[in-house]
Amino acid sequence: MKKLRLIYYNDGHHFHAKRIEPPASIHMLQWPVDEVVGTGVDLLVLGLGYADVYFHESKVGRVVGQMKEVWESYIDWRIMRMVESARELGTDQLREVIGRGRELGIPVFPSLKLQDSSPPRSERCGRLKWERGEEVCIGDEGRAQFCYDFACEEVQQDKLAVLREVLEEYRADGIELDFTFDSFYFKKTEVKKNIPLMNRFVARVRELAEEIGQKQEREIPIMARVHVKREDNLAIGLDVDAWFGEGSLDWVVGQDGNILTETGVQAGWLPEMANAAGGAAYYRPPRRVYDERVGLPSIEMYRALGQTLQWQGYAGMYHGYLPWPLAEREYQILRELAFPEVQARRDKRYVLQPREGEPDGQTTTPERLLPTVLEEGKTAAIDIWVADDVDNARQDGEMRRPVLTIRFSFFCIEDEIEIRFNGRTLAREEAEISDERALTMQVALAGGMQIQAPLGMSTHWFRYRLEIGDLKQGNNRLEVVVEKLDPKAGFIRSVNGVEILTRYRDFVRPEGLETERVDPRGG
Repeated sequence: MKKLRLIYYNDGHHFHAKRIEPPASIHMLQWPVDEVVGTGVDLLVLGLGYADVYFHESKVGRVVGQMKEVWESYIDWRIMRMVESARELGTDQLREVIGRGRELGIPVFPSLKLQDSSPPRSERCGRLKWERGEEVCIGDEGRAQFCYDFACEEVQQDKLAVLREVLEEYRADGIELDFTFDSFYFKKTEVKKNIPLMNRFVARVRELAEEIGQKQEREIPIMARVHVKREDNLAIGLDVDAWFGEGSLDWVVGQDGNILTETGVQAGWLPEMANAAGGAAYYRPPRRVYDERVGLPSIEMYRALGQTLQWQGYAGMYHGYLPWPLAEREYQILRELAFPEVQARRDKRYVLQPREGEPDGQTTTPERLLPTVLEEGKTAAIDIWVADDVDNARQDGEMRRPVLTIRFSFFCIEDEIEIRFNGRTLAREEAEISDERALTMQVALAGGMQIQAPLGMSTHWFRYRLEIGDLKQGNNRLEVVVEKLDPKAGFIRSVNGVEILTRYRDFVRPEGLETERVDPRGG
């Protein structure tokens, strides 16, 4: 199979099974493929049910509806009815999606979540745990009590049986091993010593794929979804370097576990390692941004991220969970993300995001610089990464003046500050300054998500049209020199956001008469 550019993930759950009003039809069962046909997606990944309970007619695993007759959850009842309706039609979700993909030329990889934390005999407990109980679980109370222990041979055999079924019986085009769901695989005291055991498990998956591939006269690629940081994988027993070194993987997806999308994310070890082994690496970004205009990344932000990933050697992006049903915004994203080189001289927004974690606690993103508190007599230095090849664009005369936007939180207009960009002082009178006293950020946080920046504040924006020669490919430094703070203003001021808009002589329509304004109260 050719090296892919854009992979799309449909978990088969939130954006398919839950959405089908019973009874299901063949047309609706095939929808995960139909909705991405004609976009830049060249591989569809389909989740195999919840985690350990499946939506296809598995003979080796527990299927939704088995061992349960009454459904308290309306959504889970709908999923159960989808499974029943498909059975009455003589098919199932997985069979229809794989078949439709083959018909329309989109390969389909089932995605197997390798871990599940459901207690034995609970609604989403799989067959192995249902029958064997805690003897196949990690058992660390308060950590991973009911997660499967991959030191148990029965656990590995159970996962291999599911993989054999979807590759052999359903003739899936390949498989994804999802290691990012409930990320515990061994007892806390046994992680390091069991790394070779997990290496052997992934090698067994490769051996299984080769065995089936030889029988069916085809090549079966193996892809793993892991954490984007090497140390996070090793901490749970995943040695991805060894998997590639041993030839067990073809492709790897680095899933970014952060809340907010950084357009200049630095995660180069995955592509470096995968490319050296003749494989390919893909990046799965977070889905939110901290911004007053949008809660989800705009197309200009995705263009910037695409340039950054291409710079680092990624083969492409792995996306999913776009707002459903897909509309014009989503189809534009799926069209453009597959070809970042085509977007090289289109406008992009490189944005910095605030730190994440409990507001008064230790951050989970120590590499981020925002918010940066302004202190009298000190200089706040903030770096922002730009991946555009600005030198060649300048040489060709196709670059327009970039726009630098600095967002201050609770700024005092009577403070005395100096702003520098890559060493050049930007005169204050050249800035276009605007303010809003009661701004609400657009980002919608869910569950236990926390960021170390306010969701509502008084804001000032300083916008500068930089000179064409100011911008560099790579790291650019913004400095805010705080010469004097108004002594009568005792509140804390900070740099809350930084954005660089790269602009080119692109083919664009002329501006209309009306310009939409942002509602400061949010959506």
